[in-house]
Amino acid sequence: MNSRVNIDPTKLEVERTKCEDEHLFFTRRFFKPRMGFKFMVNWHHAYVAWLIDEVVKGNIANLVINVPPGAGKTELTTNLIARGIGLNPRSRFLYLSLSQSLVEDVSATARNIVKSEDFQRLWSTDISTSTDAKASWKTTVEGYEAGHVYAASMGGQVTGRRAGTLAEDGFTGCIILDDPLKPEDAFSKPARDKANRKILNTVNSRKAKSDTPIIMIMQRLHVEDPTNFVMTGNVPGDWTQVSIPALIDDAYISTLPESIQKLVPRDVERDDQGRQSYWPKKETLKSLLQLEKGGKDKDGATVSRYTFSSQYQQNPKKLGGDLIKGECFGRYKELPQLQWRAVFVDTAQKTKEHNDWSVFMLAGLGVDGKLYIIDVLRGKWTAPELNQQAKNF
Repeated sequence: MNSRVNIDPTKLEVERTKCEDEHLFFTRRFFKPRMGFKFMVNWHHAYVAWLIDEVVKGNIANLVINVPPGAGKTELTTNLIARGIGLNPRSRFLYLSLSQSLVEDVSATARNIVKSEDFQRLWSTDISTSTDAKASWKTTVEGYEAGHVYAASMGGQVTGRRAGTLAEDGFTGCIILDDPLKPEDAFSKPARDKANRKILNTVNSRKAKSDTPIIMIMQRLHVEDPTNFVMTGNVPGDWTQVSIPALIDDAYISTLPESIQKLVPRDVERDDQGRQSYWPKKETLKSLLQLEKGGKDKDGATVSRYTFSSQYQQNPKKLGGDLIKGECFGRYKELPQLQWRAVFVDTAQKTKEHNDWSVFMLAGLGVDGKLYIIDVLRGKWTAPELNQQAKNF
């Protein structure tokens, strides 16, 4: 059936132009037919969408966006792939993230948007039948394979893949890095170094031309995470960084573009420091303040103060806090002669997940005047078990 029958061509042209010019319009336009309800727009969505528009226009060369968990970043980057194909069917995208299942879902969603009747009504784009997998699919132009979307995990193989194309001017696709480092790997220096090397040695070389943009969108995880690696000059090119914290105040709001400032609600609850939730409909101020003190998120995962400062506020601090720093602790291979040694204990008597740990530490003062931690035992025990553990230790 011809889907163009009885469609006002003028309305189609207006809609197509809006989709090509405004990323937020495109996202909203194709969200409801796919999900069955409207995309709930907050000011930060408009901000991220505007930044993506600036990349598409060539006003931003490479972009780093730091946002809290659950901010809707993947939805916006998924739609960039589909919109890019609408703008130019020869566009080529390379999409990388922390998990293979995630990148396959993103790639498949973008492909389904392109295949949809709504999309085809605006842009007649053919998808090649030779390669139409979740993680890899191509478009055809005049019978020839042209555009390409390839998605892989950060540990996957991207050799031979390219983003962008030399065949066209203007925006012809980009590299998208969506959470390039797992939160659980943030405290592993080898894991951080591996992710950073991937960005430098592999990802950066996948550009079809030097001005093919890279968009990296992630929550901050560590002072030495990929955001820091990129923004300290390790990856060639001009980079723009934008951070969106979960708790915002007037000082932060004043740094936003004027068009975005107008979208931030002011008549919402604030704490005694003048801070409000960046997205009150999703994250209440009360829930964020509880997480800031150390609590559990909506999925039941424990959020420490360090995690909140990093992942929610985009302001990672060095491990150990500001008083006692982790890097102050050295390592030893041979225990020297001691002046004395003693067992120090911090006990609890319950074993549920939310209860504190009991810790036994054997420490001693060396003849060199340094304090040595000799042994540590950490666990959760009831009172009788705790007594026995103490005797054993």
